[in-house]
Amino acid sequence: MDTPTLSRNVMDRFSLSGKTAVITGAAGNIGYHTALALAQAGADVALVDLPACIERAVENAAGIELECGVKAKGYGCELTDKKQVKKLFEQIEQDFGRVDILHNNAGIGGALVPDIEEWDSEHDMDHVDHWIHVLNVNLVSQYIVATTAARMMIKEGHSGSIINTTSLNAHVVNQAPLYQTMDDSSYGTSKAALKYFTQHFASQVIKYGIRVNSISPGYTYSPALYTGLTQEILDRYEKSQPIMRMAQVEEMQGTVVFLASDASSYIVGEDILVDGGHHIW
Repeated sequence: MDTPTLSRNVMDRFSLSGKTAVITGAAGNIGYHTALALAQAGADVALVDLPACIERAVENAAGIELECGVKAKGYGCELTDKKQVKKLFEQIEQDFGRVDILHNNAGIGGALVPDIEEWDSEHDMDHVDHWIHVLNVNLVSQYIVATTAARMMIKEGHSGSIINTTSLNAHVVNQAPLYQTMDDSSYGTSKAALKYFTQHFASQVIKYGIRVNSISPGYTYSPALYTGLTQEILDRYEKSQPIMRMAQVEEMQGTVVFLASDASSYIVGEDILVDGGHHIW
């Protein structure tokens, strides 16, 4: 791989002007905010979410386009279907001309039911069926999307950056704030596997100039995610890391822009924890 020519001004290396970024899970909290940040750094952005969420993805894209003066467009796609994903990227290439950056961010949570329980009462289904569904969404779809994006970058003949969203739970068991493990293992297992895939895939595609890394958010405040939790639980979430608070979603933006840009040109196969120090306690 050739040594890149870097701007003398380090701040210029953060610019994404002239690049196209694809963000999955872009109707959600982290996905929308990273799409906004990538656009603020100068990238055109393709916002992708489930077909059922396409109205929100289109709405988010329109707002970003108006605010940032870049091209932005919303798409709906079932990301566990490799044929749909291939068509999606072909459409994005047709609409934008190229794909330079992928924030591979789509995902779902596990179940607040112990693995020992055969029936997942939260989702009213056999536990193993939901466990497999979580791995399909959080791992298989990310594999499909990452490999499809990389093939397109190689076909287009340029370098690129792929950023997967893993989790603090790729590193540690979610003991939750009541000093017991409240959820099942599906989410953490899928994210730990995705962290490994990030490293493995990074070693394969760096020869094409494609850097693959991941970001592992810690407890990040979202009204939708924490609706229904007691104040006692929320208070303990706040105190479960040295920084003594949960993250604001905007605090994920800088890491994603950094990994997308030439400012991180020598970072390959790394996972960056953004967890307020949770893992050091």
